[in-house]
Amino acid sequence: MTTGGQGWTSGLFRDQELAGQFSDAAMFAGFARFEQALINALAEAGLVEAEDAGRLVSQIAGFEPDHQAIAEAVVRDGLPVPDYVRQLRAHVSGPGSSMLHHGATSQDLIDTATVEALARTSDILAARLDALLALIADRQSSDGGHRLQAITRMQAALPFEASARLSAWMHPLEDLRERLTELTQRSRVLQFGGAVGDLQALGDKAPIIAQSLAKQLDLSWPGHSWHSARGPVMAHANWVSELSGALGKIGQDLALMALRGGEDIALSGGGSSSAMPHKQNPVTAELLVTLARYNATQISGMHQAQIHEMERSGAAWMLEWMILPNMCETAGAGLTAACGLFQSIERIGEPS
Repeated sequence: MTTGGQGWTSGLFRDQELAGQFSDAAMFAGFARFEQALINALAEAGLVEAEDAGRLVSQIAGFEPDHQAIAEAVVRDGLPVPDYVRQLRAHVSGPGSSMLHHGATSQDLIDTATVEALARTSDILAARLDALLALIADRQSSDGGHRLQAITRMQAALPFEASARLSAWMHPLEDLRERLTELTQRSRVLQFGGAVGDLQALGDKAPIIAQSLAKQLDLSWPGHSWHSARGPVMAHANWVSELSGALGKIGQDLALMALRGGEDIALSGGGSSSAMPHKQNPVTAELLVTLARYNATQISGMHQAQIHEMERSGAAWMLEWMILPNMCETAGAGLTAACGLFQSIERIGEPS
């Protein structure tokens, strides 16, 4: 899974910290945690000796996958797990090693690693959103009583206090922040279904193994797989799209305020023009609009990726891989840009 822009666009659209949560290294580390937890769960169910399980877990901890070989195998297999497991099987040895990956399938590893990546992403976004809300609150405190012209349908409406516009920016972000905590808890869901989603290879031991696996990974077990029901990832995609939209609204407003001039806003910095040296372009405000429109476009693809045929779809799943990390990175870039933009505001409105 890779994300983001390249070349001269990378400074605008990339977010290395968010992209790193979906990197090969991060995802393969998730695969290793899953395989270690599965061996322990199999031991708890009496299918592997406890001593053998301990040795296998230690061997998995020392495993370093060949990233290039996996990348080449993905062209053939359509996903990284088959070659990852092949390499891991060659790495481990001793009694119980034949039980490696027993009862699991590729989607179990990838979806569980993705859920873990989304949880880490949520922590990063939460911290940045808190920082942005604090910056808006500071501006509310300093400028909330200033005079500002309200605009409705692109026409001057009535004068009002700047606090009203600042509140209109803040309230959606506060709501998103409150919902993020619940979203993160609700979507920390183990994916575990085996070959066709019913854990048939584990027989009557399946519930014990699934519950142990979930507990070790600090995830919940819903009692069934969700191979073709994409609720957990869709919930995150919808949330980051809504976040980008809320930031885009702020960017649009600030760009229009800059157009109206000093009565509305005073900004430091700004972008230069190659043809008109007198200009100070509201580049960061424009960037927020662009990022919002990008995620608004991508969310339709995520809704397309919900449509799995029968028990599992390769096509829909691959589409999800292409879109979801980019959406998270875009939301992260937007929050960083918004914080920088508020730090550049010298004044909103004019003192009464």
